[in-house]
Amino acid sequence: MFFNNFGIKSINIPLIYFPKILGGMLFFLPILALYYEQNLFTITNVALIFSIGAIALAIFEVPTGAIADLFGRKKTLVLAYFIVILAVAFLYIGGNMTMFVLYAVLNAFAMSLASGTDSALIYDTLKEENKEHCYKKIIGTYQALWPIGASIGSIIGGYLATTSLSFPILTTFIPLSVAFILTLFLKEPNYKKEQHKNIFKHMFYSSKLIIKNKQLVILLLGSFILWAFGESAHLLKPLFLEFKEIPIVYFGYVFAFVFGFSSLGHYLSHNVSEKLGSKTTLILCVFLFPLFQFIAAITTKLTSIIFLVSTSIFFGLRNPIMDNLLNLEVDSGKRATILSTASFMRQLGLAIFAPFIGYIAEIYTINTAYKISALLMFIVTILFLFLKNKE
Repeated sequence: MFFNNFGIKSINIPLIYFPKILGGMLFFLPILALYYEQNLFTITNVALIFSIGAIALAIFEVPTGAIADLFGRKKTLVLAYFIVILAVAFLYIGGNMTMFVLYAVLNAFAMSLASGTDSALIYDTLKEENKEHCYKKIIGTYQALWPIGASIGSIIGGYLATTSLSFPILTTFIPLSVAFILTLFLKEPNYKKEQHKNIFKHMFYSSKLIIKNKQLVILLLGSFILWAFGESAHLLKPLFLEFKEIPIVYFGYVFAFVFGFSSLGHYLSHNVSEKLGSKTTLILCVFLFPLFQFIAAITTKLTSIIFLVSTSIFFGLRNPIMDNLLNLEVDSGKRATILSTASFMRQLGLAIFAPFIGYIAEIYTINTAYKISALLMFIVTILFLFLKNKE
């Protein structure tokens, strides 16, 4: 496999890849919004569930990052996969707001435990062997694996959904269980741990570091805006496809292409940024993503879907670069906490604005909501002009 080209000896790198791809095989992804709507009846209620999940994730993000820093990366990842299995059980039971809220909160907790922890484990594993320069390539490939799993899962899930909207949820327990077992074989990398075990003290010192660092502030603010409007639109994508009169049997294929292009973008991110520079690549991505989304909203059927799917490659290209720029600004003792803070900002944006996008879709159309979210994302293009191009 490609990581052997860098002479990396640790088993962590290949071993962490497989749970990532299995974790993406959530067969219910193409129909989740429809599954919610079937039980909750309105788009506003659907958006509310997504918002609750984002709020919970925002609340959990930084404390769980501190847990990973203070108590270990491996233990935190194992716990994350166990809890996501429990969360999907509540989603499958479903039927009412209470069950969906329990799913949203538990899933958020699991995501927050993994968020930043996996990246920190990879970075510190590479650091043990003085291979930090490989990180952007390794993390790009790692982040490409979840969309590959999601692509496979979406195609399968689209067909399973023709039986019932709950059947794809039931079958998702299989890949998640295998992923959980594989995480048990990870090895904890060596890194500088704090002497204390006070989570809130660790969070306080990490927040001080962020406030004093202009580069971190710009990256975190950009993450906030991109997720506030980009991810809100993504989560309502099944409703957008329905508005464009795409038959449900094709939802799986559309999502497969969405995740496939995202995977391609993640994988190519290192090579593209090496040629164009990290800053230039980021600016191009955050400009072209909303442009393509806006075009998707003003066109119809096939043309609309082509542009909608194409936005994903820019999403994939930008993520490893932003992740690498964040890592360059922090030391290992606070790495997971800082990375979790970035995820906190993303989820905070989603939590605040998902109901707004849902409300716009309710009183106008999902198409109008897509146009507005695209226009607001152009703000990030201007913001990222002030980044330093660090490599």
